[in-house]
Amino acid sequence: MNATELGKLYSENIKRIRMEKNLSQEKLAELADVSSPYISEIENQKKVGKFETIAALSNALGVEPYELFLPVGSVISHNERRTKDLMKRLRSNFSELVDTMELFLAE
Repeated sequence: MNATELGKLYSENIKRIRMEKNLSQEKLAELADVSSPYISEIENQKKVGKFETIAALSNALGVEPYELFLPVGSVISHNERRTKDLMKRLRSNFSELVDTMELFLAE
């Protein structure tokens, strides 16, 4: 894969993931602390950005930076960050369930 193909893949993935998450270019720009015209330039393959920009965009989109360069349909292995996030969400939901059960049983 050459640099042009990689840049195209990156741009397409930014747009695809942004749209999957129902984010406007403006909202993604806000989350990544860049301008919305800059997001448009990235999605139209006019800019790529520095490593800091790639990291900010991946964080704003909730993916790992390398995922922005993967072909669509690539299998992504679970990683520590996502596993920790899942565990945190499960604990939160489980705590709410236990609290609800305790309230119900106390009545």
